[in-house]
Amino acid sequence: MNAGGARFWQLGEASQWRGLRHAVFDTACQTLRLASERVLQPALTDAQAFTQAQLALDRVPRAIDETESVASFDAASQSVVVQSSLPSLNTVLSLPEPPTDLCLGADGVLYIALGNRVRAHCLRGRWADADVALAGFQPWRLSPAAGGGVWVLERATGRLARVQGAPLRTETPPREDYDARVFRPTPENGNPLRLHLVAERAWEPADRAVALASGPGGELAVLAWAGGEGEACVHVFDVARGRYAAPLRLQGAAYAYGLAWLSGQRVAVRVPGRRDAPAYELGAAKTLGRLAALGEVYPLAADALEAGFANGPVTPPFYPVGERGAQPLHALSLHQWARSGEAAHYSLDPEPPGATDAQAHLIDSGDVRTVWHRLYAEAALPPGTGFTVHLATSNEPQAPASTDAQAWHAHHFGAGSFSTEAGPRAAWQREPSELPAHGGLLQGERVPGQRGLFGVLVQGSHAKVRSLSGRYLWLRLSLHGDGRATPEIAALRAWAGRVDWVQRHLPRLYHETLFGEAAAQPGPASPADFLHRLVANFESVLTPLEDRIAAAHLLTDPQATPAEHLDWLAAWVGVGFDKALGENERREWLLRSGELARWHGTRRGLELALDVATGHAVQGGEVLVIEDFRLRRILATLLGVDLADEQDPLLPGLAVSGNSIVGDTLFVGDAPRAELMALFREEQATEAEDAAVIDFDRRLAHRATVLVHNELGGQNLGLIRRIVRAQAPAHVEVRVATATWPLLVGVASLVGVDTYLGPPRPPRAARVQRSSLGRGDLVFGTAWLDARLSGALPAEAAPPNPLPLADAGPDALVASGSSFTLDASASSAAPGRTLTEYQWRWHPPGTF
Repeated sequence: MNAGGARFWQLGEASQWRGLRHAVFDTACQTLRLASERVLQPALTDAQAFTQAQLALDRVPRAIDETESVASFDAASQSVVVQSSLPSLNTVLSLPEPPTDLCLGADGVLYIALGNRVRAHCLRGRWADADVALAGFQPWRLSPAAGGGVWVLERATGRLARVQGAPLRTETPPREDYDARVFRPTPENGNPLRLHLVAERAWEPADRAVALASGPGGELAVLAWAGGEGEACVHVFDVARGRYAAPLRLQGAAYAYGLAWLSGQRVAVRVPGRRDAPAYELGAAKTLGRLAALGEVYPLAADALEAGFANGPVTPPFYPVGERGAQPLHALSLHQWARSGEAAHYSLDPEPPGATDAQAHLIDSGDVRTVWHRLYAEAALPPGTGFTVHLATSNEPQAPASTDAQAWHAHHFGAGSFSTEAGPRAAWQREPSELPAHGGLLQGERVPGQRGLFGVLVQGSHAKVRSLSGRYLWLRLSLHGDGRATPEIAALRAWAGRVDWVQRHLPRLYHETLFGEAAAQPGPASPADFLHRLVANFESVLTPLEDRIAAAHLLTDPQATPAEHLDWLAAWVGVGFDKALGENERREWLLRSGELARWHGTRRGLELALDVATGHAVQGGEVLVIEDFRLRRILATLLGVDLADEQDPLLPGLAVSGNSIVGDTLFVGDAPRAELMALFREEQATEAEDAAVIDFDRRLAHRATVLVHNELGGQNLGLIRRIVRAQAPAHVEVRVATATWPLLVGVASLVGVDTYLGPPRPPRAARVQRSSLGRGDLVFGTAWLDARLSGALPAEAAPPNPLPLADAGPDALVASGSSFTLDASASSAAPGRTLTEYQWRWHPPGTF
């Protein structure tokens, strides 16, 4: 509620926009915008497209690994060959018959669909090739499954199956039979290689399955032609529930024959005759029951084949080029947006006359006499974009028909003229929000006239008295763009309860004299109404000032004050922030400054300061403050465990193991005996051991350790050390140390200290001079399609390793939208070779 007593209702979440046409709510940016889409024109006639698609489906898809080595079927030699960075082809294995698909699984196994079976070829050589089959099932298309194995699609019926498991490791020489007294599991292989049915076809019999694709997150979908007419539709399979969702029909993708996951719910398809791969958002709103192609353009190379995508656990997807190669699928930096769209907080589909709109997010003032005051929008409006908000009121929870021109009143946002409708135009506001001490919901810097807060007086454009009154307010947005940019709306706030300054402060002579039906008559505004709206211009400036004065106390609230005022507010209480503290940590530090001052110089104060500075890592158990006497150990000899780690405070750091316990009372070894006596009662110690006891106590007294579990990572040790120096008691020596292991049973298991339950540590490849066998790091065999890259083949079988040097020139920072030049002239070829061309390829951040 503002200084005038007005209240507001806000639209700013995805769930509040119930009707969208050619518009979407971007959950990543939390903004409403035009949909990324384009209209695809047919590249071929239906007959030509069908012929091209049939030829593409008859081609054997290729497999690809992380090194971008490509495996393909060579019909001449009836074998699978690999093209890698090495100049010659490498034969992987020979096949008894032509396959229908090749696929590299995430488990390092090359799967091959052969007739009525699937062959598994382990690229690490762990076991011999094995075939797996299912009675009555004809494998046709394969796709890698998350965690290992492959999904299998049957062409004739559209049934879905999965290959899982693995044969027992092949040993050379073969292991002889075990002695009868040796316990062995039954069955010997608890996870054998098997093919099992997952789902029957769940769509119309006339639909024809043509492609199968799985995503990096475990998503799975089948591409099919609906009704035998070539209309492409995607059937998303819910792996957890074991069933298909409703089919999603794709616009402009007739006779599409290839499918691949991009990210999230985005997929790309191969369409006959197109030189790009159209992309679709499976979770987007439909238009006329179909998904429109996204505006992102994924171009294909000039030598791209009409064939499905390459199969393998790699991102982005690859498509086949040339005789044996494959290229990654990347989008152009520019894409297209819909030129117009609609959005509303109620369903845009027509409702039966007099029915309550159950799909509406109601804006209900609760009073039929409510006069709606102002409309504010936090929005970004690039040049050439804008939107129009059509407002209507009613006393029933049902929106007026969109065709009722007299019920809807236009309010324009943006400099562009997109509509010929009469109506007020919103003005850009200097403040980020009309709410006092609020930083606004729109991200990014404000730009006058283009980005920030826009406000407009709510007006009825058709009547003589232009105030808009009624219990329910309805908003229908028309968004406009130029195809290259889109408006983005972070929030819309409608204020109700207009304070009429003319009625309140001026003589009756200036008051409105038209009421009821006379006021609602169409025509030019009455003189009194014009005066009321003129005075409202001053109210729009003065009311926010009054609000800011009334809410001045918020400037002293650490949770509400602007970020730039935090240092000023901290100076009031004598607090100085560490430069590494983020905004949220600074706000909490101020909130708890009294408690921090009260407990300064104590263990509780140190833990509180560390908890605030590290984002509650002390409460989560990631950071602990421990008196050093709790780190003392009584250890038994543990064979095969290296305890000589002097860097880890949870290990004893002994060059020689501590104690060997035989039975209950016999300790072998004299070195730790004196210190161990300090753990028992005083009368049990001899006079000769008193000095050792005193020295033992001295080394543990007034000492503490701040233990940081590095399992979670991301902790700023420098910040923690500075906090410790500032907050620790003066007479206590405190060190900051990191713990390598969260729990070592029998070695380091102090309850509440090193029994921290962290996330599971993913297996890592062993690192030279850094890894210890048995300590988590594993020796992995390489699972590359071309074994020569890993040195698995004898040296004489592998060609000389070329040593080219790629140099793209000096690093440079280029502003968005600016041109730049890539210069590879400093590159050099391997000895005895020459460079004939430069091929540029973009890799997303984090892929190398």
